[in-house]
Order: sequence, then structure tokens, then C-alpha cells
Amino acid sequence: MEGGDKRVISFVRSISPHEKACYHHIEFPSYKGVEVEVHYRPSFLLCFWHDRKLQKYYERVKEEQFSHRVMLGEQGVIAIPTVEFNLIFQLTHIYAHLMNEGIGLRQLLDYYYVLISDDLSLIRDRVQKELKELGLWKFAGGIMYIMQEVFDMPASRLIVPPNEKYGKFVLNEVLQAGNFGRHDARNRFGRSQLGHNLQRVYRDIRLVRYFPAEAMSEPFFRVWHFFWRMKNKK
Repeated sequence: MEGGDKRVISFVRSISPHEKACYHHIEFPSYKGVEVEVHYRPSFLLCFWHDRKLQKYYERVKEEQFSHRVMLGEQGVIAIPTVEFNLIFQLTHIYAHLMNEGIGLRQLLDYYYVLISDDLSLIRDRVQKELKELGLWKFAGGIMYIMQEVFDMPASRLIVPPNEKYGKFVLNEVLQAGNFGRHDARNRFGRSQLGHNLQRVYRDIRLVRYFPAEAMSEPFFRVWHFFWRMKNKK
């Protein structure tokens, strides 16, 4: 939603005063049993430098996204993201899951359908430029390797050259942990709040070899985010 975090949080809490907010979204009362999140930032990165660039990118393209409208059957006209936006946004979302909790194979299947949804030849260069700026080049290469090896995607649909080293590492994380890390047998610290934080540090150590900027930034981001949530608690 447009308006920035303060205005959106204020609006939501004018309807439901006790909803919890985090850096990129605030919870909203469920609609007919369906959980709802109101996002004032589509996604984020843990590295402050790269996240600053990402938020500038979102600000730069927001008008195009809000005005990109399609007909949704009998439901009428709705605004949906462009393919170019989704190629970057969904990749950052998958990356956040890897760094914070765990990736499910379903998320990669979602990305497969983004890659085959349109002709990428006109936007590939722009997407590659953004991925390099955001520090996502190697991760993107790993995802492209998985697209080829697991989903049998032709090379013409890839947005960057596949990277076997990073692809095998990410695929192993997918198979070991699953979505939100629910199936990760490597969780040795329990499910308490302290155990969760210790597990995050253990995860950072495992990831730092492949994604040093994000992994080394994670503990600092977690502390900063704690104070951000305290500031926006009421």
C-alpha cells in the first residue's frame, strides 16, 4: 500500500488497535478466516546498504506497479505487479526466507511460473543490472541452477547464468529445512525465544561462506529491528 509505514500502521490501528507491526508489514484482522498482512514495503534485505538500494528501487517503480491493471474475470479490473517487478521482488522474498527461516520448494515453483510467464528478452538486461546492484547476482545464479536441474527449464528462460556451487547449496537448504524451516532437523536449540535467536546465529555461521553481506548483517539487523518494533509498538 502507498502512504509509508507510519500512515499505514496508523490506519490499520484505527480499525484494530493492537495489531503487530514489523519492518515491512502490519497484521490485519483476518477476513473470513484468511490471514491478512498489509505491506508498506514489498520486501527487504538484511544488509542495510543493499536494503537501502532495494527500497529506492521500489519507490522508483511504484507508480508503474499501481497503474498496471488487468481484467480478472468477473471480478473486474485489478492492479498486479509487472513481470519485471516480480522477477526482483520474488527473488528477494525467497532470499529472505533462506536467510531467516527456510525455503520451501513451493516458493521455487512460484518463481518458475514467473520465469515462463512472459518474453524476458526485453527486460533481462534491466533485471540483471538491478540484481548486481542489490548483491543478488550469485543467489540468482543458484536459483537458475535449480530451475534447470529440478524444473527442467530451458536456458532461454534464465535471467542470469546458472551457478552450480550456489545452486547445490540452496537446494540442500530447501530439502533439509523446508518452508519456514519447519522440517529442519539441524535445529539444536529448541523453540523458545532464546533458542530461536541462538538458531539464527547458528544459521548465520552456516550461510556466511556463501552470502557474507546478508549473514554478517543479520545480527545487527535483528537488534535494530527490535528497537524499530518497540518504537512502533503503539
